[in-house]
Amino acid sequence: MDTFMQSLFLIFITLIASIYVYVFHKKKQSTIKNLPPGTFGWPIVGDETYQFLFQKIETFLQERTKKYSSEIFKTKLFGESTVVMFGPAANKFISMNEQKLVKVWYLKSQCKLFNLPDQNQTQEAMQKQVVVASAPVKMLGFLKPEGIVRYMRNNNIESIIHKHFMTHWEGKTELKVYPLVKSFTISLAFQFFLGIDESNYVAKFATKFEDLYYGIYSVPVNFPGSTYHKAMKGASEIREEIQLLINDKIDGLSKGKIMDDLLAHIVDAEKSGKYVPKIEISNIIMGLINSSYISIAVTLAFMIKHIGMRPYIYQRILSEHADIVRSKGYGTVLDWESIQKLKYTWAVAQETMRLYPAAPGAFREAKTDITYEGFIIPKGWKIFWAFIGTNKNHKYFEEPQSFDPSRFEGNVPAPYTYIPYGAGPRCCPGKDYTRFVILTFIHNLITKFKWEVILPDEKVSGALVPIPAEGVPIRLHRL
Repeated sequence: MDTFMQSLFLIFITLIASIYVYVFHKKKQSTIKNLPPGTFGWPIVGDETYQFLFQKIETFLQERTKKYSSEIFKTKLFGESTVVMFGPAANKFISMNEQKLVKVWYLKSQCKLFNLPDQNQTQEAMQKQVVVASAPVKMLGFLKPEGIVRYMRNNNIESIIHKHFMTHWEGKTELKVYPLVKSFTISLAFQFFLGIDESNYVAKFATKFEDLYYGIYSVPVNFPGSTYHKAMKGASEIREEIQLLINDKIDGLSKGKIMDDLLAHIVDAEKSGKYVPKIEISNIIMGLINSSYISIAVTLAFMIKHIGMRPYIYQRILSEHADIVRSKGYGTVLDWESIQKLKYTWAVAQETMRLYPAAPGAFREAKTDITYEGFIIPKGWKIFWAFIGTNKNHKYFEEPQSFDPSRFEGNVPAPYTYIPYGAGPRCCPGKDYTRFVILTFIHNLITKFKWEVILPDEKVSGALVPIPAEGVPIRLHRL
């Protein structure tokens, strides 16, 4: 049989097998009553993963919500039968049933990138993993307000901030905001989590972390040049480097050296019997830096854009920060008391995160058959919990496309209508760190500069995460 005939035969066998799997799957689904409305896609062509990854996530949700007249629908994503849920009722239901009716489920790409265990292994094996991972979780008190402020005060963070603005902002008349806030957030993350402030070292790994970030929601096809391949390569190099740093921390601590970064705190926990394998520590640190980099930079970039486009917002923020300068002095690191006083600045940040959410949602798995709003979610099905499903919905926000920070003043959004960090026991542990970084950066920026946005109608690229297509170019004026 020649090569052509072999290829034709292979295609024919694949076609028959695919149709058989599709028909078997449809027959199996037809025996389950009261499934949510929706579709699993077409045979051969596959599921709706392509639309999910490459269509804007708001459009993906809005089209299906309109089609099915429901805030819950079924689909197939990444080869898995999936129910997409959002809205205040869904947000409350999932957050209150963590580990009761639902459990965390990770994409195959996440499992590979972060060396997570096989999610199909026995419950006993999974329990062992939970025990191993629980120790560092207990140390995330480091990410609470008092831990953050203590660290920032003790480690001369103002020098990092001063260096950033002197290097990238002072003396400039025009610049692009997004690349600069990315540089700032990764530099601060390396100092806070790893205790490293060497600019060349940070620059070396910044691109690797960016590749990792975009590789999480990618098709796990590992060929050169693909998003997933770059992410896998970056993750491997990052993990290897963090494990070398762990050895440095162990050596330094054994000699009595004072180290106050998060990695050192986790390593030092072994003294109290909380042993954590190096591979687990490296994965945790890698995950924390990953979630503290691009997401904060996106918020800062769009926040700075909207402040620059609205003089009345600029003036209110400037006034709020001038009060802090008068009481605390110029150039000092904000303490948590000051952070709490910046209510309007934080309202602007929240409105920015509502319109430009950097965390679209999270996956869960049904631990048992679940009944929700009259529908059945079968045991083992995956759930995509869309945090952003309410953000631009007129039912929950009046004129949802407009930028209006007053939504977060006085009569704040109703419970479970706005959850940028998720909700419930697995709410993002880095939310206080995010708040501190955003408000600290804006404080230093607005007490030094005024700016104008060069491209008010700049396009927003990105499907799952919004990215300013031109980097938010501005004209800068020193105060």
